[in-house]
Amino acid sequence: MSQDANTGRMYAGQPVEDRQRQRRARFLESALTVFARDGYANSSVGAICKDAGLSSRQFYEEFTGRESLLLELYEQIDRESRDAVKRSLSSKSDVGTLEGIDAAVRAYVETIGSDPRKARVALVEVVGAGPKVEKFRLEARREWGALLAGAAEDAALHGEIPTGDYEMRMLAIIGAVNYVVDVWSGSAPRPPLDDVIRVLSRMIVGAVGA
Repeated sequence: MSQDANTGRMYAGQPVEDRQRQRRARFLESALTVFARDGYANSSVGAICKDAGLSSRQFYEEFTGRESLLLELYEQIDRESRDAVKRSLSSKSDVGTLEGIDAAVRAYVETIGSDPRKARVALVEVVGAGPKVEKFRLEARREWGALLAGAAEDAALHGEIPTGDYEMRMLAIIGAVNYVVDVWSGSAPRPPLDDVIRVLSRMIVGAVGA
């Protein structure tokens, strides 16, 4: 191992930081596979290490245990899906409510549901997985509710839907959408994506317009 003032520590010709990032990414990818396949409660550090082709020593250099690994994985999936929905809502701000809802639903379903492992882990396996994961799950649900309620309030200000208290409605919508996405993602064969989006969009329009 040598030290370079510009690139930092090197190992086998590669910056140590790059190797650590790659190793962490391998653990996250393997956790996605193992948690979805075996269920979080039935998973083990050994199974994750075997899938990643890495050692338990390397695992504990990165994570304190399975819960910290699940939490990071969950945060990553949630962030990706929420960013996709935010981009969709921003880009569709000048279109009608129904078209905007269709686009936001599509962004969410494609991001979290296109990979059945992500849907299974983020929508099912995280429930009751541990105190830190549960705390994040509840906070994330509130943030989703606030995001969607804000979009509904904007539509109400433009006279597209009735005014109302949207936050509670959005929490109900989130539960229904996640259940449908989980079932759709794990189906074989899957129903057409457009059919799923059409059903979810009409459900949301009915809820916010009530």
